[in-house]
Amino acid sequence: MSIIPAPASPEAPAPTHAPAPQTLEESTTLAQAQSIIRTAMQAEPLALERQTLSQSGNAVFRVELAGGRTVVLRMSPLRGAFAWTAHNLNVLRTIGVPVQAVLASGGASSGGSYVVMSWLPGRDLMFELPLMQPTQAAALADAVAACQQRVAALAQGQGFGWAPIGRPAMAASWGEMFGRPVEEPLNEPQTPLNLLRARLRALRRELEPYFGSVQPVCFLDDLTTKNVIVEGGQLSGLIDLDFVCYGDPLLAVGNTLAQLAVEDSAAARVYGAALVERWQPRGDARRAMHFYSALWLTTAVAAADSMGDAARADALRPVVHAILDAAAA
Repeated sequence: MSIIPAPASPEAPAPTHAPAPQTLEESTTLAQAQSIIRTAMQAEPLALERQTLSQSGNAVFRVELAGGRTVVLRMSPLRGAFAWTAHNLNVLRTIGVPVQAVLASGGASSGGSYVVMSWLPGRDLMFELPLMQPTQAAALADAVAACQQRVAALAQGQGFGWAPIGRPAMAASWGEMFGRPVEEPLNEPQTPLNLLRARLRALRRELEPYFGSVQPVCFLDDLTTKNVIVEGGQLSGLIDLDFVCYGDPLLAVGNTLAQLAVEDSAAARVYGAALVERWQPRGDARRAMHFYSALWLTTAVAAADSMGDAARADALRPVVHAILDAAAA
């Protein structure tokens, strides 16, 4: 069974200062960042702090400018990586979604591209949630769901999957995003991971009619415990919106529940329950939400197995089985 590709990871504010560059590559990247800021902002950067959460291949800096102004610089090795970022953010801002503003963008001398954006105060939800009261967590989940439902009211897409807002996506159906249904039995070893995959494939087959009914609804697919910036227990804004996704918005809910499943706090449980309550999925929609959660976590189990991290794989497998049990209930 094919696994839905993971979208780019966030460029969220890191809670601590990154270490000073130690390698030639890091020093070169820092020099490029300084040059871009001087040219794009017509200002001298007073301080650049490398942000350490990004796993997207982008280099991200928090930049202090004169007068107490703070901006974010994102640099990609790909030309045109941020070609639609300003367009997406402008559309989202018009419908009341709190997002950054693009201050400058263009091609870098290295052959890649860059974008300079306003800074959102706060930290990723993953850092803030353990510090929040349950009432704050419930209110935050409601605010995030309200943003998603505003996005869902935008015009439906042409195709399914990732695209800039209003542009065609690549897949012809939502089910195509998860590969063709696979009939059992497969000739594979009965390992703990393969037993999970077998259960996941069975659920995938059962959900084929539901996937066929899904419309290309616009949603922000990577709003989980990352890309949601929180300050003082309240939503500061949403980040990493170079693309949106067209399909089932419950994918974002399911992926969020998957990340929350390994969090042991009252606030995490309340946040997840509040998201589900806001969307109110019923029947096959609820089963699909559990499928998305189980798929995300099964991918994490496979990654742990491949890295030889038996403790993490052993801890995650019962969580996936419990989610699949909930889908069958």
